[in-house]
Amino acid sequence: MADAPDSDAPLLFCPFCRECYEGEQTCPEHELPLVPFDRLPEARRRGIPAEHDALALFEPRFGRAVVFLGAMAMLLGFFGTFASSERAAGVASSTGLQLASTVALNLWFLPMVAGGLVSILARRRTPASLRSARLALALLGAMGAMAVAYSFFRIHVSAAHLAQQTHQTVTVSLGWGAWLALAGVVIAFVGGLRVGRPPAGRV
Repeated sequence: MADAPDSDAPLLFCPFCRECYEGEQTCPEHELPLVPFDRLPEARRRGIPAEHDALALFEPRFGRAVVFLGAMAMLLGFFGTFASSERAAGVASSTGLQLASTVALNLWFLPMVAGGLVSILARRRTPASLRSARLALALLGAMGAMAVAYSFFRIHVSAAHLAQQTHQTVTVSLGWGAWLALAGVVIAFVGGLRVGRPPAGRV
């Protein structure tokens, strides 16, 4: 026979959403340790905003810094050396901007995705609204990944055509900008799935 629940056990509350969860030690939604009711004001004084409190524009917590870092990596990679081609005439390097203006028009999606990520961070200014934007942020990150992947394909196709026209061997390698942009896409995607999560270290 199962033991009856202890009626004297204190009720515990999430310091973030302030909801009571009987029989739990951690908030199932925010993954924060639950505290007694009399400690809620203490958690408040430590700087944990409530669910619908407006965050500062440059608030780095709640996963916002991770998504912003991913967006900046995309932009920096776009303007950096994206690919290099080597043939008998020498080595030629191109930035993402140059490739987007010539052989890989879809690469324009990269700065558009970065701008979309920053725009969402600027408009979603409460923890609750940030969590509701997780799907949109993840989809934008996925779009950035597809843009980079298709650009790699277009670059290799163009190199193959150039090799046929010049009857030379053309070797294409990705530059630091491409790898940085790809890293930014991954960071933004992972960060987008976790945005809005309260900082556990503040409790």
